[in-house]
Amino acid sequence: MLPMIVHSQNRPSTSLRLLCNEAAKFGISEACCLSGTSVSIDALDDPNAVHTTKDEIRAIENLVRLAPENVGLGFAAARATHVHAFGIWGFAILTSPTLRAAIATSIDYAKLSFLVAEMSLSEKNGEAFLTFDTSGIPPAAHRFILERHLVVAVKFIRDLLQQPDLNTLEARLMDQDSSYPQKMAAFTPLPIKVNQDVNALVFPADLLDEPLPKSDPVSLQFCLDQCKTLLKQHSGTLPQWSQQVRDAIVDNMGGDYQIEDAAAKLATTERTLRRRLTDEGTSFRQLYTDTRMAIAYELLESAGLNIETVSWRVGYSEPASFSRAFAKQFGKTPGEVRRRAI
Repeated sequence: MLPMIVHSQNRPSTSLRLLCNEAAKFGISEACCLSGTSVSIDALDDPNAVHTTKDEIRAIENLVRLAPENVGLGFAAARATHVHAFGIWGFAILTSPTLRAAIATSIDYAKLSFLVAEMSLSEKNGEAFLTFDTSGIPPAAHRFILERHLVVAVKFIRDLLQQPDLNTLEARLMDQDSSYPQKMAAFTPLPIKVNQDVNALVFPADLLDEPLPKSDPVSLQFCLDQCKTLLKQHSGTLPQWSQQVRDAIVDNMGGDYQIEDAAAKLATTERTLRRRLTDEGTSFRQLYTDTRMAIAYELLESAGLNIETVSWRVGYSEPASFSRAFAKQFGKTPGEVRRRAI
């Protein structure tokens, strides 16, 4: 297993807003929660605002210090988190073929999200260990951070496997408080063992390579809609027919989508659709290529997903074909874009 460190990257404001909301339940003001950080109260609700990992850890320390009990705070703060809330990352995770692939994508995403302790996946004696590294994190923040990470991991695994009652998960923690598991029973039925040599979520390793069931359609559609928003940000709103076709292509991103499929969805004939797109100065093939390449670029640039992973997520069966099409579209290879992200 590779060594892990806590990066001090910029992070979205969402996590601090959730943290302050939890603090308010104990009568702790936003000002007190943000004390010692570089974050203003106004920034909490600014969708474009970012903060550092250092700011987040300081806010967590404030909450832990001021709350009456340092048990269950992280679990409560993370309960509202779902995989479909992560836009293009949610799309990447939900379209994974196996739990192993989904976890690999989630680990990449964690580097850009509200997760603080870095994660790694390993296997030993038939068990899979999703490990959380708290080295470099102030001890006072360990419980909160581990609880938050555990609840997100458990929710993701159960959502991906579509097994909401999956009971083969277990938390093993380095925490030395023997009363902690009993106290945590009020917040979660997840079995917890303390005095362990690792902080990890442990589950049967054979779950890793089981094919994932088809994604929950509501969650996947939520992610696809956010992909459409991303495309509009990149290239603006298209003329009426072009926009409808692009949206249809996004909804069927991983498949072999043809113009006749789009025509059927739009309740028109293939001939009429071709004519409409020509009138708008484009073609189905151009929209198909532009849409897939734009999503691929985002997946490569945002977190450096590997080329093979990106290629099949946007409907290419061969990475070499994808790489040629990508280079033709952007004048640079997928590897060049990915290297800038990692």
